[in-house]
Amino acid sequence: MVWKLRIPMMLFVFGFISGIHQYFPNIIIFQENDILRSIQCICTLGLILYLLEITGINEKKVNFTLGIALIIAGFLSDYFTSAV
Repeated sequence: MVWKLRIPMMLFVFGFISGIHQYFPNIIIFQENDILRSIQCICTLGLILYLLEITGINEKKVNFTLGIALIIAGFLSDYFTSAV
């Protein structure tokens, strides 16, 4: 069974970016304001998802197992970096 890469990549990017922002808090430009930190995180997600759309990576068809593996990798990257 094949699956478009759109949903697995979106969930992977959500988990990966969340993990990066938790593991490296110094890369956030706006340290003093929580609203600006949230806006920066959302803009980072939006930029990466936009780049995936315009490059056509989301339209590729992959095996169902690879899609599930991407989703689990995104979840695990967020899970293990939140404990730090």
